[in-house]
Amino acid sequence: MALIGAAYDGWIFYDRWQSDRDAERAHADAEAERARKTIAAIGGADFGIRSFYASPPVIHRGEPASLCYSVFGATTLRLDPPVAEVYPTFNHCIQASPRQDTEFTLTAADAAGHTATAKLVLKVAR
Repeated sequence: MALIGAAYDGWIFYDRWQSDRDAERAHADAEAERARKTIAAIGGADFGIRSFYASPPVIHRGEPASLCYSVFGATTLRLDPPVAEVYPTFNHCIQASPRQDTEFTLTAADAAGHTATAKLVLKVAR
């Protein structure tokens, strides 16, 4: 009888262990799927400039505007004319206060040497 009880207890422990293991595997699979969806939403393995804009698009002399950008798959990023440090990221804004209408060029490059360029003109009202 003790042998049957020990076997039953062993089965219960094994079954619980297996259930916990299956639940952990399902949780890990769900987390991996969420990560894949997030990566796909921000451009995946692709490369490019998702957005580049000024807010507001027209300023008065001396006022700041936010230059905002979103890039994916880039290893380097350059802004011409330079007004602040830029770096590859999904979403970032810098401040600019030009004294006259200024065309800004954002250039991204990936590890393979591909480049992407986006331009915008920040207008300065007189």
